[in-house]
Formats: sequence, structure tokens, C-alpha cells
Amino acid sequence: MTREYFTDPMTGEAMYRNDGEPIKELTEHDADIISELLERSKDFYPEQYVALGKEYAKSAANIRFYEFLMARRIVNCCFGENDRMPDIDEFGCYNFEMVSCPRIAECKYFKVICQPTYKSDLSERELEVMRLYFNHVSTEEIAERLFISIHTVNNHRRNALQRLKLHSLEEFIGYAHRNKIFK
Repeated sequence: MTREYFTDPMTGEAMYRNDGEPIKELTEHDADIISELLERSKDFYPEQYVALGKEYAKSAANIRFYEFLMARRIVNCCFGENDRMPDIDEFGCYNFEMVSCPRIAECKYFKVICQPTYKSDLSERELEVMRLYFNHVSTEEIAERLFISIHTVNNHRRNALQRLKLHSLEEFIGYAHRNKIFK
């Protein structure tokens, strides 16, 4: 299932739409959606998650409201436009947008909450191998460049795909583009 998030231009509220369903306002009662946004933030954009926690720390005693505020901020800062490109694709990957924000010059969380840095759990060597695959380098050439065996290259590729819950290099290349892993 894909999902589109955006900010209502009249009210500033966070909105969402699942495949073929009507548009809805994100509320405290959307626990599954809020949980999904926050888990992804915590796992893959930890600086964003920490910053959100600091920003809304005063509301932490009311966990439901606290988590809602954090999720709403992700929507408003990362997915502002209602467009035809799903913000969460069928693989669960985010497609961040550059959101027009009047506070961008004074926001201490610029490029932390909005346009956050992707953090994977891949080892340095796995990242190195996958970067070469991303740049369309063959397995044999990767082995030669890194002075490792083809078997080791294949192990790094398999482990990286497994950690990211992907099934093929094609999926990985799309995933890397969407998440801006190598930028």
C-alpha cells in the first residue's frame, strides 16, 4: 500500500490518503500511522527522531499527544505537497519533498527534521559494496577494486539486502535513490 501525506494549505493540518481512499486529517487516534512514522524515523533517521523528542519534550507526559505532535511535524516538514508521487511507496520507503517553509532560515532543525540524513544499519564494507553496485559496477570489478573475493562480495550484497529487507539489486537501487543513501 502506498500513502500520500501533505499539509492542508488552509489549516496547516497534516493530512493523508491511502491508495484509493478519501483524504483524512491525521489525528491522535491514528495510532498505526503515527507508530509507523515514528518507528521509521527512529530506525532510519535517528537524528530526526531525537530532535523531535527534544522539540516536544514538554508534552511527553501525555504520550499519545506527544507522539501525534512528532508525527504531525514529520508530515508538515517532509511531505508538504499533495501530489501524485506517493510519500511512502509499496516497499515502505519515504519520498521526501522539499517543503516551502517560512521558518527555514531560523529553524534550528533545518536538515535534521526536514530532509533528514538516512542512517542504515549496514556495515562500512556493506555500504562500500552497495555503493559500487549503485554505481553499476559488476561483481567481478567490485571484487577486484576492493581486493576481496567474488564470494565475499556476494556475501556483503546478500547481507545488505537482508538487513534492509530487500530482495534484489534493482530494489536496492530504487531504495537508495529514494532515501538518498549515497548523497
